[in-house]
Amino acid sequence: MIVVIDGPAGSGKSTVARALGRREGLTYLDTGAMYRCVTLAALERGVDPSDACALGALARSVTIAFGPAAEPGGAPTVLLDGRDVTSAIRTAEVDSSVSAVSGVPAVREAMVAQQRAVGAAGDVVAEGRDMGTVVFPDADVKVFLSADAAARARRRTMEREGTDPRTPGAEVRDLALYERIYRDILARDAGDEAHAVGALRCADDAVRLDSTSMTADEVVDAVASLVDGARERAAAKAAPKDAPEEAPKAEPEPAPASEAGEGAGKAAKSAKASKAAGGDAPMRPFHNTWDDYYDHGMAEFPLPSRMVYSAACAVVYGFTRLYWPWRFEDAEPLMEELGRRDKGTVVVMNHVSMVEPVICVVMFWRHGLRIRPVFKKEFNRSDLTRWVFTRVGGIPVDRGTADLKAVRRAKRAIQRGESVLIYPEGTRIRDDDGTADIHGGFALIARMAKTDVTPMAVVGARDVTPEGKRLPRPHRVFFKVGRPLRFGALGVKGRREQLDAMERRAMDRVWELRAELRREHPGEW
Repeated sequence: MIVVIDGPAGSGKSTVARALGRREGLTYLDTGAMYRCVTLAALERGVDPSDACALGALARSVTIAFGPAAEPGGAPTVLLDGRDVTSAIRTAEVDSSVSAVSGVPAVREAMVAQQRAVGAAGDVVAEGRDMGTVVFPDADVKVFLSADAAARARRRTMEREGTDPRTPGAEVRDLALYERIYRDILARDAGDEAHAVGALRCADDAVRLDSTSMTADEVVDAVASLVDGARERAAAKAAPKDAPEEAPKAEPEPAPASEAGEGAGKAAKSAKASKAAGGDAPMRPFHNTWDDYYDHGMAEFPLPSRMVYSAACAVVYGFTRLYWPWRFEDAEPLMEELGRRDKGTVVVMNHVSMVEPVICVVMFWRHGLRIRPVFKKEFNRSDLTRWVFTRVGGIPVDRGTADLKAVRRAKRAIQRGESVLIYPEGTRIRDDDGTADIHGGFALIARMAKTDVTPMAVVGARDVTPEGKRLPRPHRVFFKVGRPLRFGALGVKGRREQLDAMERRAMDRVWELRAELRREHPGEW
């Protein structure tokens, strides 16, 4: 996934790109900072901005790197030849020279080569002035972000004064500074648009957004909705024709650039309202919606719900241990690893009865962890089953369609440290061969969440409710946990190829684990 945001200086590209990167798990590529580094180096070393040959040699010789942000949510640290220049590249002197330096073809050639190398790895959000026209012409999402010069000057002035422009009621204090920055922005716009190479221009297939009267959050919401649509279309294009249950749901194409100005503001407001209702606003003690439970982390559930969950898990744990004496083999290494790290894992396993997801939930609970089962939406027809599934952290999926909402919920749960339990068979398999067509999609969720896939198998659960019987009977149940599979260890290049390889390898491992359990426990199914 490559997302590009082009636009004039001060339009908010950096702020939006950083926030989008954090929200969507994309690497933020600050291309403007790269040109500022070359400009700073030229000023410090006395290189004439009109000397194209010297500037090109300088651009090829410097080493530019990015480090962690000094503050949570802040801009990444910028290193020039190993030296922290995060503040030094944001001075008025650099502002007045960077347009001329970045317009030198040799400088752009050196910087573009570095930028494309980063983009080749995918999952990048880059901002600049020619990202969508020159650097990444085949980007998945292209946005041209603009604002009137006065609004941009106000934002930049307040940033220089150390004030957050998003603060309600905040105003410019230094009018002289504002006037100077306003004139610089007008001159910068004229220079950027006049460049023979890498001129500021909106790509023909970019979506235009005018941020003059929009908040940063509204702009991020609007761009995030475009990212969702691009991911959905890519997943739908790559998905099998039978519409896997974990694949994203198709959305309409984004509006053409000529129509997007007015529509983007409405989309941003709609996205913002949806966001407030679906995951950022804290949950109330009572009277929450079903979606509140699907969209929030289980640790954020209201205290009464968490108390009910813990009490129910304790009772079910004791009951299942006595009535269906179950055992997990090779589970401790996984439990210990999940307890140490920040992200959960995607657990995939064979499905033979309703017993094994219940046991998996209480086993994770016993280790102080949370696992959220992905269940078919048909269970929500009953308010009772819907109530139960919401309280145990279930995530509904609309089978037969590409359900983008379920994919995003699963991804965010994993990024919060919760694991997700998925049955790729899509239904209970009760024949002795126990194989079925696999509904792809779990690999996509794992890749989007940047996590691994853990194969698991179960035997014995089918015999809990034999064919023709309605009531469960006592019976031993055995689970076996495989080692997590990571994309980097697949030995496959290409996004689609990696997804296919992960799905094949994970399910092959599930069948292998099941075969091992059957050899160890003959007669169990």
